Amino acid sequence: MSIRLYDPTAEPRAIDAKLAPRLADLSGKRIGILDNGKANAGVLMLAVAKVLQERYGAAEIVKRNKPVAGPPAPEILEALSHCDLALVGSAD
Repeated sequence: MSIRLYDPTAEPRAIDAKLAPRLADLSGKRIGILDNGKANAGVLMLAVAKVLQERYGAAEIVKRNKPVAGPPAPEILEALSHCDLALVGSAD
């Protein structure tokens, strides 16, 4: 009897990705929030957005919910694409 082993690892891929340029200031900027449905994620990001409004003059908050794991729906991306900055993350 022989045993065949498969190695599931792959070579790392180098991706030429760059960070978005930093905003000079937040005054009047629209804040997007992508709530991934994890416990307290939306609450935390909304609290951060409100601090950005109070301290730095950020404007409207656009909050969208992503109820399932995986990519957000196209209409969610469309709504957030009109924002100047976005808060995304999880709260595990």
